[in-house]
Amino acid sequence: MASQNVNVLLSTFPGLSLPSTLSFSLPSSSSIADLTDKITSYLPHSLPLESLILTTTSNKQLVPSSESVSPYLDGSILPLRLSVPLCGGKGGFGSQLRAAGGRMSSKRKRNQGDDNGSSRNLDGRRLRTVNEAKALAEYLALKPEMDKKEKEERRRRWQAVVDAAEKRQEELKNGGGKQKIDGQWMEDKEEMNEKAREAVLMAMKDGMWTDNLRDTILGGSSTSASEGSGQDTPSGSEEEDSDMEDAPGPSEPARSAAPRRYVGFDEDDEFMSDSEEEEEEPVDDPKGKGKA
Repeated sequence: MASQNVNVLLSTFPGLSLPSTLSFSLPSSSSIADLTDKITSYLPHSLPLESLILTTTSNKQLVPSSESVSPYLDGSILPLRLSVPLCGGKGGFGSQLRAAGGRMSSKRKRNQGDDNGSSRNLDGRRLRTVNEAKALAEYLALKPEMDKKEKEERRRRWQAVVDAAEKRQEELKNGGGKQKIDGQWMEDKEEMNEKAREAVLMAMKDGMWTDNLRDTILGGSSTSASEGSGQDTPSGSEEEDSDMEDAPGPSEPARSAAPRRYVGFDEDDEFMSDSEEEEEEPVDDPKGKGKA
């Protein structure tokens, strides 16, 4: 009995300089080793068959052995697939897909009521608008009660703050807390503060007060300069007193209400006024002689 030939259809991958489907024939009595040797003859020398994977279309790997190829035949055809082994990845992609699917399903369930939101009812209004109007009406119906509860809660908090302050003040007066303060001492302190305030107001009304801020601004040097000027020029002050006495009567009230004088500025004015009088006197005399 003559042996029949088996037609082998080998699916390859790019880069082997082979057609996408390689076809050749073998005797039906050939073994898997004969099949692999035949395939190796078509491959480049730099790429041995051991580095590739030879499988059937049913994903069963064929390893060189003395086993016959007849069990893998599909009639008179033996379809095979040649592939390259790939390194295993990190993994975990399936869990990411499941998580993404869960999020998508939950979002779909959450937005399930909005699937028909763009549809219109018999009145011509969109269902989404009708649902929003219903939700707004429910909110407006509950809003007064919510505002009332909020005001009540706010009033309760304020009342708690006031009660705590009053309790604290009572503890300070009666010495019931950790920091014991005599109530009589607190009353005396308040009374002394009130008396001091009344005394200051009375002194300000009577005019019995001095401007201490002027001494602070001018400094100690100005005060010392004023003392020295007062001691060095007694004659000038006597002359001023005599001039004031010789002046007519209406000037006396003005002297009693004399404005405040500042150290340094008034002396300069006096010196300038004396020099002006000396300059004016020789000018007036020739004019008088000319008129005479």
